[in-house]
Amino acid sequence: MPTAYSAKAQPYLDAIAEGVFQSQKVRDWLIAGTPVESTYSGARILIDEQRNVRWSTKPTKQPFWANYWCGRESNCTCRPINTKRAESDAIFFLENQATSRILAIHIEFKLVSELFAPGQPEAYPMRAACFAKTHESRPTLNAHHDWTTVLFCGPEKLTDPRLASFQRVITHGQAAQMLAGYPRLA
Repeated sequence: MPTAYSAKAQPYLDAIAEGVFQSQKVRDWLIAGTPVESTYSGARILIDEQRNVRWSTKPTKQPFWANYWCGRESNCTCRPINTKRAESDAIFFLENQATSRILAIHIEFKLVSELFAPGQPEAYPMRAACFAKTHESRPTLNAHHDWTTVLFCGPEKLTDPRLASFQRVITHGQAAQMLAGYPRLA
């Protein structure tokens, strides 16, 4: 029986989360070159705050930072019209303590040669912006002011013009150099 997608992707996502939670250098690297870089460089990670909000009713099957869905509920407006449910593979929250502003970093992860679903790249910034505006109505989503989108992918994707939908693109090779425990690709 083939390995489920989440089992294939989870080691990579776990390494990303570990780096984000443990290292200011990794957090700053993750947002480097994005429009929010100058506001959130040096920002603190909101681990406990995120866990408390996400697990306010019960723990999720996946880690508290993973799989933020939009579209399981029929009234979700944070996705393009006529599309089915969508999710951010991971979201991490940073706080600029000087301004008390909070950033949501939306992560999309693609295995080497994995294809985007129709409209998936274009939906990422739409969902991120919508989540920032509607977080009060989402009981498992932390309040935040700003957002950024980051894609982890193989180098074969770098010529895809739809990558412009992401504010930062990181190849698996770049991630393996920065993140301890990031699986090396054969």
